[in-house]
Amino acid sequence: MFSKYYLCFTLLLSGPLLAEQQQEGEKKVEDALIALPDTCVALREGRNCYAEVDITWHQQQIGNYCLRNAQSKHIMQCWLMQQKGLFRYQFDSAETIGFELISSDNGKVVASTEIQLQWVYKNRQKKRRWRLF
Repeated sequence: MFSKYYLCFTLLLSGPLLAEQQQEGEKKVEDALIALPDTCVALREGRNCYAEVDITWHQQQIGNYCLRNAQSKHIMQCWLMQQKGLFRYQFDSAETIGFELISSDNGKVVASTEIQLQWVYKNRQKKRRWRLF
């Protein structure tokens, strides 16, 4: 009987804490740029990795946003008067690629993410160069 009251008392005290943690978690998710999967696995180091990646974003305010490649600054897609969006990207690269979500109104970067590479087998062979002279 004591344990039943203890359980109720614990739940009453932890309820507001859980609600507060849940709200903090929601704030963190509000402004987001997420690539899934965020890692591409190639068979050998140095070879291109191929994957279909969903890049999703969500902002607190409705606005004009563009997704661009972080290295080349090439704009991939823009959304007008939106709060969230999805871009399906055909990943084909031998190196990590970063992405940025920018506000097209002022050009500022509001979120960023990247797709990293991993290999099953790393190249351990050393290139041997033969010389006659």
